[in-house]
Amino acid sequence: MRKINYYIGLLFLLSIASCGESDKKDTTPQIYTGPLSKLTDANILYSDSAIIKANVKAEEILDLQNGDREVPKGMFITFFEKDGTTSATLRADYAYYTKEEDTWKATGNVVVNNIANKEVLKTEELFWEPKTENVYTEKFVKIETPGELMTGTGLKAKQDFSEWTLDKPEGTIEVNEDEGR
Repeated sequence: MRKINYYIGLLFLLSIASCGESDKKDTTPQIYTGPLSKLTDANILYSDSAIIKANVKAEEILDLQNGDREVPKGMFITFFEKDGTTSATLRADYAYYTKEEDTWKATGNVVVNNIANKEVLKTEELFWEPKTENVYTEKFVKIETPGELMTGTGLKAKQDFSEWTLDKPEGTIEVNEDEGR
């Protein structure tokens, strides 16, 4: 009988000790990895010598801990001439700014509109460097002008799309706007 009481007592002590272990809380500090801030209805102006070069608008911009920015709901950029007139626009479904490289990466239904030349660029990915005022991509592009439709892979251009070159042109189709009317 003594042995049975000894084992019951031992089991009782072990169960009490194990209950105490499970009640302990994890005191390891949790590191937050989310955005530092969230800007809604953003309107950011890029200027040089008090002349506005571009205006970035976005529904939401997330400032990340490494200084980068994420624009998960898309953005719209207006580029300006020195006299303040609009030279081009850029729209994308998603964008990411890398602070270290000072480069924006726009993805998803990227459309650049050259207002003066009535040219439209369409691609799935486009990089913009504000300091050099250049845009580029290695992806497939489609360029619509008033008289032609051009396609190719890879593009280098001025941000206002006033000058551009296709790295690997694939085709040009002349468009006669009077046909079919």
